[in-house]
Amino acid sequence: MARKPKPGLTERESEIMEVLWESGPATSEDVRSRLSGNPHDSSVRTFLRILIDKGMVKADSKKRPAVYRAAVRKDKVQKKEVGHLLKRMFGGSAESLVLRLIEDEQLTLDQLEEIRSSIKKRKGS
Repeated sequence: MARKPKPGLTERESEIMEVLWESGPATSEDVRSRLSGNPHDSSVRTFLRILIDKGMVKADSKKRPAVYRAAVRKDKVQKKEVGHLLKRMFGGSAESLVLRLIEDEQLTLDQLEEIRSSIKKRKGS
């Protein structure tokens, strides 16, 4: 019996999705040529099948070679992945995530100020 795909994306799956979002429809060889670490072609095809099972990728197998495309928009996946991260690692607290980014120097005070300005503009203040 086949294993049920795990929710969320692995690092390699994320990398493949980035390729499809950036390049648009592509063959497995096109995808493989854009990935880091020179993965084997059968490994890339396996990852693409997993992404199809997860509903992230669609394949046009009428064409030879098959052409793959992203089935979901990047912003939708980002929203879902951030939600999983917040729930799993930060108890659902966005504030805790932002504090971690600041403490780890991944987010500067200047960047925070830019975010604050963007929020003000969105609210029309």
